[in-house]
Amino acid sequence: MHLSFQLKRAIVAPALLLLLVPSSVRADYTVVPNKDENRGVWEGWGCSLCWWGNGVGNSAYQNTYADLFFTLKNVSFFGNALPGLGMNLVRYNVGGGGRNDNIGGATENVPSDFPWFKDIDGYQVNWYNFDPASDSWDWSRDARQRAVLKAALDRGVNHVEFFANAPMWWMTHEKSSAGGALQWWNRRDFMRYLATVAKYARDRWGVRVESIEPFNEPSAGWWTYPKGQEGCNIGGNEQAEMLGYLREELDARGLKDIAIAASDENTMTQARSTHEFFKGKSVSVNGVNRTVDSLVDTVNVHAYNGLDPWRDNAARQRLRRSAGDKRIRMSEYGDPDGSGMALAQTIIEDINHLRPTAWIYWQPLEPYSGWGLVNGDYAGSENAPDRGKPTWIYTKYYVFAQFSRFLRPGFRLLGSNDDNSIVAYDDRRKELVMITLNYGNAQKITYDLRFLKRATGKVAVVATGTDHSKRLFRSVAMIRGGRLEIAAEPNTLYSITVTGATP
Repeated sequence: MHLSFQLKRAIVAPALLLLLVPSSVRADYTVVPNKDENRGVWEGWGCSLCWWGNGVGNSAYQNTYADLFFTLKNVSFFGNALPGLGMNLVRYNVGGGGRNDNIGGATENVPSDFPWFKDIDGYQVNWYNFDPASDSWDWSRDARQRAVLKAALDRGVNHVEFFANAPMWWMTHEKSSAGGALQWWNRRDFMRYLATVAKYARDRWGVRVESIEPFNEPSAGWWTYPKGQEGCNIGGNEQAEMLGYLREELDARGLKDIAIAASDENTMTQARSTHEFFKGKSVSVNGVNRTVDSLVDTVNVHAYNGLDPWRDNAARQRLRRSAGDKRIRMSEYGDPDGSGMALAQTIIEDINHLRPTAWIYWQPLEPYSGWGLVNGDYAGSENAPDRGKPTWIYTKYYVFAQFSRFLRPGFRLLGSNDDNSIVAYDDRRKELVMITLNYGNAQKITYDLRFLKRATGKVAVVATGTDHSKRLFRSVAMIRGGRLEIAAEPNTLYSITVTGATP
């Protein structure tokens, strides 16, 4: 993650006022799906484990959160029966933290304002030995986050990415994972570290690591020591060199099938700049000269420029063109708007303009702020008997459910004439799903479904108002003459499912 909470909050506040106003006031209008425009197969929804995993892992509430986020069951939470979000993708944070007695004569510099749950233990405790079977490695560490990872896998999560916010603390000039710069002689060591952890996870933990992202907002420039979270500044040339090392280290361990994702830049514009740089940069990999972009299997990008007062969809489109046919994942986003309006707009615009195959929220559980979809109290003592106790539910939880429960993995994304709608079709289940965000004006929205050869007459409509008026409110509409109409209320999200649909 990105900027500090306080700085992001300052950036976001004026934007939220603008989100309540539609980008253009529209009268009643018609959404026309385009069955011939194939925008790719949807992989799914996910989250990073990281801080909340460390915060609630091995607590009395761990399984409640695992059910809430990784199943579609109804889950008892804070006095409510919440519908599970059905996330199927997780990002496990390979940490860089340590303990002061690990290396003789070297002390880890831990900032005084570094919360315990953000300090993720790393596994290579010192630089003496790179053999994972040696006592330079402690595989018992980060037990809480790993417990949540296992709980997620037990509930059907089928995509796992490992990512690093920072290298091991002793690899940096500042001798800390809380900001700074990587020592040049540790560039390969950092990649060797990640490859070793991935190999161990496969062999000993039974975790099928699908991809590795070695950087987190590396070009942002704000990871100066001391930070209240892990981070590291890594320039373009360094990234290029290290991606070559990572490919070699993975291949040497028989992990050729593990994909490389890069570079988790903070904005679409920075992600495009980095990717274009990779296209013109070559490195030697296993004795073969390769362009760096050829090493990147997945372009990962954060969506925080969606928090700006302007909505930079042109930047999303430029990144999509730069990536070409490569898979893009929106790998991190969060905001403090508990209503879910900012979240809904960002998801809609990302899917329509960036066209990722997966969309991943940062931390669905926070201890005390609207950055989470729900709150659970884990910011106090890590030994508190009630660590992680549920304390709050935000409307944005239901907003996220409007997307994750209806646009499911395996759906094929289609085009339409409406940038405020997502359209998808499941060939196996013969279901057409349309998700529309209506802004500040009440209006009639018509869906032109005449392209369907067959469909059931009754259609399920689910609505959530960001003003708390409706929360997954269910109703039924009818297809008449090949058209479906809904009376859309202001600032409300609609998920519409047409069953028995044959294009």
